[in-house]
Amino acid sequence: MKWQKDYKGCRFMFLSMRKSGRTPEKIRTMVVERLRQELPGHALRVEQDNPFRLQLFHPEAGDLVLNLGNLVHEIHESTPAAAEQMITAYVSMAKQALCPPSIDLTKVFPSLRHHEFLNAIDTADDDPLVGEGPGDLVSVVLADQGDVVATLTQDIAEADGHTSQDILHAAEKNFVALLPREVYVAERESGVLSVGLESHPWLGTSLLFVPSIISQLMAHYGWSRAHVSAPTRDTVDLVNADAPNALAYLERWLLERLAEPRSQSEFVLTMASGDELLTTTHRMSGGRLLGLN
Repeated sequence: MKWQKDYKGCRFMFLSMRKSGRTPEKIRTMVVERLRQELPGHALRVEQDNPFRLQLFHPEAGDLVLNLGNLVHEIHESTPAAAEQMITAYVSMAKQALCPPSIDLTKVFPSLRHHEFLNAIDTADDDPLVGEGPGDLVSVVLADQGDVVATLTQDIAEADGHTSQDILHAAEKNFVALLPREVYVAERESGVLSVGLESHPWLGTSLLFVPSIISQLMAHYGWSRAHVSAPTRDTVDLVNADAPNALAYLERWLLERLAEPRSQSEFVLTMASGDELLTTTHRMSGGRLLGLN
């Protein structure tokens, strides 16, 4: 297909996953022990209410909250060799996250994350770099640090000599520059599409910022309405709303996707041909897809 305006093309990709039989508790213990070895100067505490959330404390380096849920899920689905690489990369990420990021304005991007994501960062309620998103998502600014991605706050930006306005302007400019060359479309099956950014998978949900891409896909496939969701970080998913039993299928689809690592939004947005914006219409709750009044 040809994208209108600056969006000229897309690529098709298909992904697969492998599984293994490790228990989540064993994986958590492996990661905790590695962190204790690599960060001997830090106090480490496992939260009582959530054994997969860790708090690191250091009198000089500061504090850090780590959520092991996604890592445990990914390791559980991987080979032993891949699991070792993941743990090593995660520990390296934790060590880097304890240091204030050096911000390169060419490598900051807007993104959407589940609102619980904010529990792991220290941000004020009125931080201009954190805003409301659709459904249960919040908008944040992420900085590509190579091996890790840092979440920026106003305090972090100012400590590195940047204003919030500088960061927001650069993030928008950089994101637009990714389109269309980074956009890929995976046709999962008839009436189901997953759309993401090829070399920036952690920005997949950011495509909700660009409804025109969704409308162009609808036109290309001849859909009059689409149900749009962001159940994981890597893609935005589209389901043909006019297909037979579309809502029942969407419910099953979301149950599967929300069980994957780095799950995101439980909400569904709908777009009709000719619309310029997405409208929040449904939400997953208790394993069922419910309409919003």
